[in-house]
Amino acid sequence: MSDFFREVDEELRRDQLNKAWDRFGPYVIGAAILIVVATGGYRFWQWYQARTAGAAGEAYYNAIRGGDDAPQDMIAALSKISEGGSGYEMLARLRLASAQAEAGDTQAAVDAFDAIAADNGVDALLQDVARIRAGYLLVDTANLAQMKARVEEMTTDSAPLRHSAREILGMTAYRTGEFTEAAKWFDAIMGDPATPQDLRNRIELMQSLLTSRLAGSNAGEGSGQ
Repeated sequence: MSDFFREVDEELRRDQLNKAWDRFGPYVIGAAILIVVATGGYRFWQWYQARTAGAAGEAYYNAIRGGDDAPQDMIAALSKISEGGSGYEMLARLRLASAQAEAGDTQAAVDAFDAIAADNGVDALLQDVARIRAGYLLVDTANLAQMKARVEEMTTDSAPLRHSAREILGMTAYRTGEFTEAAKWFDAIMGDPATPQDLRNRIELMQSLLTSRLAGSNAGEGSGQ
């Protein structure tokens, strides 16, 4: 008798499972298909991204490798890469601006660096790097007010690029004859324990030149009296 009840119980369970499958089976199959499709699509996307990045990396390498022999070809190649979405476009934009400067097109290089600095989609540190690069290109032509508008906010003690920003301002002030201002920035560089040694060496030379200029100015004033 117990076997009979066990068989009835098993039959009821099978019947319930069949009914449940009839009701929910299509959804289970659909979900399984979606999982397979999504997994396959993700794998394909990973492969495509890796392939695209590899091609872009090779194109970038080829562009800069031939730059010494054909700078205009390098500029054209970097321009193309900088407009893509491969992950190399920002690197290409920075290198393109440098290539334009090396080719003597200072204004185009400054404009390119300024565009990077103004792009809110760019990492903040890279924006600051672009501002510094533009500042160095303009150190022989910009006045002190213009240069302060560009880089002075990066001269604070916590700013990572403060050494370069201070050098740019000091050099600009020296060139424009604003020697007290130049001395201020040179002293800030020398008083910072984190200042790199090569920059210290340059500023020591500039301070010597500045001392000579100030001595010459004072001597001229004394003889005029």
